[in-house]
Amino acid sequence: MKKNIGITILIISIILTMLLVSNKKEADTIITEIDIPLVKVRPLIQNTINATIQSQGTIFPANEIIILSEINARVAWVSEKLDNGASFNKGDTLVKLDSRDYELALISAESNILNAKVNLEREQAEFDLANKEWERVGSGKASDLTLRKPQLAQAEAIWAASKAAVEQAQRNLDRTAIIAPFSGRVRNKNINVGSSLFPGTSIAKIYSTDFYEIRLPISDRDMPFTGLLFDGKSIPSYNQLDVIFSLDNQDICKGKIVRTESEKDYKTKMVVLIAKIDVGKNYNKNNLLTIDQFLEAKIIGIELEDSIQIPRSLVRNSYVWVIDSGRKLRKRKVDIFRYEKEIAILKDGIVKGDYLLISRMNTLVDGMLVDININ
Repeated sequence: MKKNIGITILIISIILTMLLVSNKKEADTIITEIDIPLVKVRPLIQNTINATIQSQGTIFPANEIIILSEINARVAWVSEKLDNGASFNKGDTLVKLDSRDYELALISAESNILNAKVNLEREQAEFDLANKEWERVGSGKASDLTLRKPQLAQAEAIWAASKAAVEQAQRNLDRTAIIAPFSGRVRNKNINVGSSLFPGTSIAKIYSTDFYEIRLPISDRDMPFTGLLFDGKSIPSYNQLDVIFSLDNQDICKGKIVRTESEKDYKTKMVVLIAKIDVGKNYNKNNLLTIDQFLEAKIIGIELEDSIQIPRSLVRNSYVWVIDSGRKLRKRKVDIFRYEKEIAILKDGIVKGDYLLISRMNTLVDGMLVDININ
């Protein structure tokens, strides 16, 4: 019986196992749904755009001169248009000097020229008569003195000197009136009525209001995007760059880059462009341009072909996250033309069909499947 107990237990175990297997319940199938995130994207469009270069500077006159006295005289009258900061028009009389001495000098010179003219006519007649007489009664070669050639040459020289004296006297008389050579303003006045002047005395410093200029420093990295040669020469009109000037973030006028400076600014170590503003074309009664006024400038540079603009904040170490044509998240390494304020201009690295990811995501995994909402 002891031998049969082991066999009996084995048989019972097999029977119980078979019963349990035949009566087991099937496990429920659990289907896990994949959570696909919805993200906002923006199309990436290639365009040809112009590089823009930011700068700033202060206005200074394109044409500024110091009026100097050219004669000895006393100031007889000064226009109120010559007061410091006053405006004047081209052709206005600004200063009158005492002209009496120069009027008398002109009368004397005109008298001398009349005498010189009579003397020349007399010597011409004597010369003609001497030549005829020698042809009639003379023989051989006559001397110049006999033919009165030296006397005629002297009379001609006196006549020429007399004309020059009249011209000089007239010019000195004209210099007693200081006439504005252009429309402009007065920087400062140095004389008053009764002041005694001599050649070289400074009368006033004035500047033209037809055109203004602004020095615009830019960095070395911006130089290639101007397309200009920094050789200090004037730029031909067909190659001049447009400039938009602003004040308090408001565009107020436009200008042109007319020349470059060939040396760096010793203070800022930057290269300098010179912009010119046509004041008449940019007149705005609400924003009158003045000398020494500070302005922000946006220089319109060369064209950048097949470029893409995106927010600068979306570029990380030359990488950009995009959604490809298969709606999968991709990390693209991009080639960047340049940065402009809050904008990055991409040159290469974007694949056709890519969308720019603009949503913030907690987890970024290359190849992740997403749904897109195009903005």
